[in-house]
Amino acid sequence: MRKQIALLLTGVLAAGVIAGCSGNGQQAGDAGGKTDKAGAADGMKEKLTISFMPESWSGGKWREDHPTVKYLNEKFNIEMKIMWTDGPTYKDKLNVLAASGDLPDMYRITSDNFVKWQEEGIFLDLAPHLKNYPNLAKAFSDEHWKLLNPQGKIYGMPQWGVEIRDSYQIRADWIRNVGLQMPKDDTFNVDEFYQIMKAFAQNDPDKNGKKDTIGFATDQDLGANTAQLRAAFGLANGWKLENGKLIPQFVQSKEQKAFLGYLRKMYEEGVMDKDFISRKGVNTYELFQGGKAGIWTHHPLGLRQDNDKLKKIDPNAELIQLAPPIGPTGLRGNPTGLTGANKVVLNAKMDTKKRERLLKLLDWWTTDEGTDIMRNGIDGVHYTKESDGTYKQTPLGDTDLPRIMNNWFFWRTDPNYFIHKWTDQATAKFDATFNANNAKYPWKNESAGLEIFSETYNKQWKDLETKFKETQLKIVVGQEPVDSIDKAITAWKAGGGDKIIQEMNDAYAKYKSK
Repeated sequence: MRKQIALLLTGVLAAGVIAGCSGNGQQAGDAGGKTDKAGAADGMKEKLTISFMPESWSGGKWREDHPTVKYLNEKFNIEMKIMWTDGPTYKDKLNVLAASGDLPDMYRITSDNFVKWQEEGIFLDLAPHLKNYPNLAKAFSDEHWKLLNPQGKIYGMPQWGVEIRDSYQIRADWIRNVGLQMPKDDTFNVDEFYQIMKAFAQNDPDKNGKKDTIGFATDQDLGANTAQLRAAFGLANGWKLENGKLIPQFVQSKEQKAFLGYLRKMYEEGVMDKDFISRKGVNTYELFQGGKAGIWTHHPLGLRQDNDKLKKIDPNAELIQLAPPIGPTGLRGNPTGLTGANKVVLNAKMDTKKRERLLKLLDWWTTDEGTDIMRNGIDGVHYTKESDGTYKQTPLGDTDLPRIMNNWFFWRTDPNYFIHKWTDQATAKFDATFNANNAKYPWKNESAGLEIFSETYNKQWKDLETKFKETQLKIVVGQEPVDSIDKAITAWKAGGGDKIIQEMNDAYAKYKSK
């Protein structure tokens, strides 16, 4: 039913939004071509109502008399109208608003709708205006500003996230217990990784006198814990560039054989979890949290939380960050997520005064002062400064959740956006070091979100991937020889893969290689 509704809305979208964009006595195109000098002359004397539509998750939202709303209303002489929308229903509601021509002034949009709606004239083109808002202009990289935007246009602000969020975290106490040395970042390779996993499986790393631990744990999708190994053996993180062309991991015969052969050896020698084929990702994580496996991939907050849980099982538990292992050809990497494909957009219907006021607010938001308030809340209300110079969060800071507009809706590039004024210095330093370590080893997906331009990808990718993974699993558990991956590659290409590659490269030539 939801798909039928979406199709219906697509059909009426053009008529609805074009009619809506002609409101306020101004055509949509007029808003994008003028400078902001006229709006600046207003001096913020006139009070304006500005609507924001953020997603709400886990019941979080701001109360109507929220202190941060009051602060923003007074600072920018606005009436801030927040249209909190439950995350699972957000996209459907946005489709309805678009079809009726009643979109809010500022809202978040996923990459697929961002691309589909670009020709409808509903997004404000920021390109002519950014020169007047230098803080906003430098809040994101040039690459992120351009991502999925047509040549010469900037229809949306990138919804940024930490590009390399996760890395291996390993039980340092287990490494000591099995008599091995801690790996050194500059020499740690897949052979040493194998020996550690083997010792975890066979040498009683938890010292309970039982053979009840697992070496390498993964899941039925060969996804959990394998990203760094795939990088080490030269596989693409989805897609990679080769001679200026995008190629997917599903056509990399040599690299697939090396990666699958490594896992097959683990499985045959009892290093790998024998029951992995019946586990999903969460089940694999439960093994780690339960003290039965010694390695997982997570972010710094996850490491700290997992360490606390493990100490309840074993007071000597110690998790540390582990660099990705080096592969046979010297490659290594932590997976880089695609950030900036989802956008925060402004409504092209806005008149000059409202546009200028909102851009002024966003320009402030991306400054240190603005980020401080949007992340931490109001001084004396959500936190207090102690006599020793440190900060303490108030009970209202937890119930008001002043950070959620920053963390869920709009924020500048900042890998440490989970750090607050009251975060202790040791934690802040740990997170900064963790993120800096990750940044050394990027394993990038070069597709840049262009999959949405491939009709064949959207129709056939899942089935093609499922069939390919069936062969991978059979190879790992010894049901088929490693060379059988070549037949799977041929079938993948013939079943639609070649067409996907062509469509992806056509999109790359249009959007990315400019």
